[in-house]
Amino acid sequence: MTTAEANLETPSATQPLKALPLGAIALAHASVDIQTSALPILLPQLLIALDLNYALAAGIVSANAVVIAIAQPLFGLLGDRRPLRWLAPLGVLVCGAGLALVPVAGLGLQSYALVIAAVILSGLGSAAFHPEGLAGVRQVSGSQRSTGSSVFFFGNLGFALGPILAGALLDNGGLSSITLLGAIPIVTGTLLLSQQKAYRRPHGDGKHAVTKRQAAVGLVAYLMLLIIVRQTVTSGLTTFIPLYFHEHFGSEAAVTAGLVSVLSLASTVGTLFSGAVADRLGRRAVMVGSMVIVLGALLLFINTSGVLQIAALAIAGAALTAPWTLSVVMVQDAMPGQPGLASGLTLGTAYSGISLAVYALGLVADNFGLDLTMTVVIWMPALAAALSLWVPNRVPQVVDESPLSG
Repeated sequence: MTTAEANLETPSATQPLKALPLGAIALAHASVDIQTSALPILLPQLLIALDLNYALAAGIVSANAVVIAIAQPLFGLLGDRRPLRWLAPLGVLVCGAGLALVPVAGLGLQSYALVIAAVILSGLGSAAFHPEGLAGVRQVSGSQRSTGSSVFFFGNLGFALGPILAGALLDNGGLSSITLLGAIPIVTGTLLLSQQKAYRRPHGDGKHAVTKRQAAVGLVAYLMLLIIVRQTVTSGLTTFIPLYFHEHFGSEAAVTAGLVSVLSLASTVGTLFSGAVADRLGRRAVMVGSMVIVLGALLLFINTSGVLQIAALAIAGAALTAPWTLSVVMVQDAMPGQPGLASGLTLGTAYSGISLAVYALGLVADNFGLDLTMTVVIWMPALAAALSLWVPNRVPQVVDESPLSG
């Protein structure tokens, strides 16, 4: 091993994966996503309680999303400059507290402004958790960083559980019962806090081993583009499947909601196994191969019905998220010493681009119809597969003679 290669080794890269700390982060991630995904389910009752129009009701969700997109990279940058291990468990608790306050503001105080303040608080908690949580994953995953990141992103199961739990609470206890969801972050946040020693970042970790600047910036931008293209497919399907099936087949809301749930649950499974597969076959192979599978599965989905159609959508959902964890790990590798900022960019800023892309698909639907819109969404994996052919299996690194300041 050369001197440069030796300098690249960090404690986390030579240690085994630590299952308990990793599991604690994944559970915390799920609890945060439960809070975020439960919010839209509250809108109908908030609309009535506060006498809102649709724009104001949508503004509740938008306020939460905008705060997350803007604050997440900032929290990541803060964590890189001064690692704050307590920021992740605190973020979990704040996220839950924010959602728990929504019924209080909406029913008890009858204040739209305070509802917005509550969802902003919840968004800040989510934004604080994700970068520091994913940076913690990097420390406890040892040499199995792709596998560790996959376990972390299995916490996206919270996106599927949130609407289910919120719906059950609303049906049985009304809007005020949503405060009970705050109990989940208390449990997961406490567990995460008990494992804090495991997430300590070694002094100077990654500060001397940095990529060549131009190559790093180019690779990060390229990976962000790939993330946006792939996730636009997922968001496009979630947005337009209900509209497409209602227009063409008169499908009821329960049917289209079931299809979206299949996509969401399958996506969670895809994130769980992709890292382990990539550790064996290589990142490029997984990124290209998964998009080829998505294309074939979506073509089958749109041209079949019944069980075969559902199975095709499930396969597409699992394959769509397979490259997600790999992209996040590669962005972190390209930004050594800045895992928090890297996480904030991939988990927060990228969603701004995805939102714009989905809005553009909406314009296509308005001007050219849903058929063309679905065709565009279905064939976008071909573009992602082609772009993935140039993704390196490893991020090339050199030693920087001028260490970065913290």
